[in-house]
Amino acid sequence: MTYEQALTYLAQFINYESGQRVPYVPEHFNLDAFAAFLRELGDPHRAFPSVLIAGSKGKGSTAAMVAAILCRAGLRAGLFTNPHLVTLRERTQIDRQLISEPAFAALVSELQGHLRPAQRGRPGRFRTFFELTTALSFLHFARQQVDIAVVEVGLGGRLDTTNVLTPQVAVLTPIGLEHTHILGDTLAAIAGEKAGIIKPRACVVSAPQEPEAAAVFEHRCREQEATLSMAGRDFGWQVIDASAEGTRMRFRGLGHEIDDIAVSLVGRHQAANAAVAVAVCLQLRQKGWTIRDDHIRHGLAAVQWEGRAEIIGRQPWVVLDAAHTVESARCLADTVSELFGADRLFLVLGMATDKKVEDVVAILAPLAHEVIVTAFRSPRACKPQRLADEVRRHGVAVRLAETPERALAMARAAARPTDAVCVTGSVLLLGEIKAHLLNQRLEFSG
Repeated sequence: MTYEQALTYLAQFINYESGQRVPYVPEHFNLDAFAAFLRELGDPHRAFPSVLIAGSKGKGSTAAMVAAILCRAGLRAGLFTNPHLVTLRERTQIDRQLISEPAFAALVSELQGHLRPAQRGRPGRFRTFFELTTALSFLHFARQQVDIAVVEVGLGGRLDTTNVLTPQVAVLTPIGLEHTHILGDTLAAIAGEKAGIIKPRACVVSAPQEPEAAAVFEHRCREQEATLSMAGRDFGWQVIDASAEGTRMRFRGLGHEIDDIAVSLVGRHQAANAAVAVAVCLQLRQKGWTIRDDHIRHGLAAVQWEGRAEIIGRQPWVVLDAAHTVESARCLADTVSELFGADRLFLVLGMATDKKVEDVVAILAPLAHEVIVTAFRSPRACKPQRLADEVRRHGVAVRLAETPERALAMARAAARPTDAVCVTGSVLLLGEIKAHLLNQRLEFSG
């Protein structure tokens, strides 16, 4: 099987990321059935220790930070994240190196041998696209003998495919109202789903949470006799300086003080993610892993995570940021206002219909001199005219572009060297932009 054949094969399976909806119940999201499938593969998920990260925002950034620190500590660290921007191989990394095309194709071919033709394209106990990419990653990590894997939960937590793991540390990033049609329409309901990754006598690290979510996590930890380290209560951080070059901070808590930490990712909100990553690594240290303060400093100074306040141009600033939730839109608004000091902001915006379009536009549009709206190539894409109507409600100039590439070109053409261009709204939009800039084909655009 070639790499292209592997992609074609995976495309036959149900892919919930592309907007296919089924009830979020065990009959469809069946961990026992997936665990049985992994047994056929030799239980690869039991071959390595792990850190499992659930939450509504900051999961990817936090995962990248933890993995970067572990790599600096000399550990062979796997990293499984989702979604990807351009290539599916981004989801499966070791020491921040993407799985190769031949290795990816070989693993898909191996998985194919364990699947019957009837298991394609059907819900229920049959395998899905996300299950197969998860199994593939676990097989890769096991075969390559990683020392530890950092794994990002796909959706929720309780019924997510990744929850077959029994992690060394379970991590909960901030909880917000997202995927409400699946996870519930209250913070408590959503937090209950995320709390499903907390296993008996687990070690748990949580980011700052709203009281409603924090109460759910505390209750779950008591039930499971798990230890909970909560940001703001057990550890904290202080931002020393924030700029377009990154953030400097200090960490306090869990019996440690680490000063003058430089975080390469842009935005004050990344300091909160970094503090959680530090807390995770300190808990691993407590369990016997050799992770020194200098490993933490060097890892955070070098961490890379595309699509999160990613600067791809200067004079004018050109920034890519996947702000598709209310919380992430607020973080982006703060970052753009504080750090880039632009005369005018040109916003390139494309969103998915299942997001809180009105709320995100209400936060971002008033910052802009002009908004250029567009649609990415997906049935989930919001119609540009609807986005334009929402922008006009805030009295902001708006233009429509037929493609994301054209939208970026229009914004760059209009911007002066002292201005800023920000591409935002959906990971799918950023993926098309990145593929265009890298002259690569976009894989599985959702």
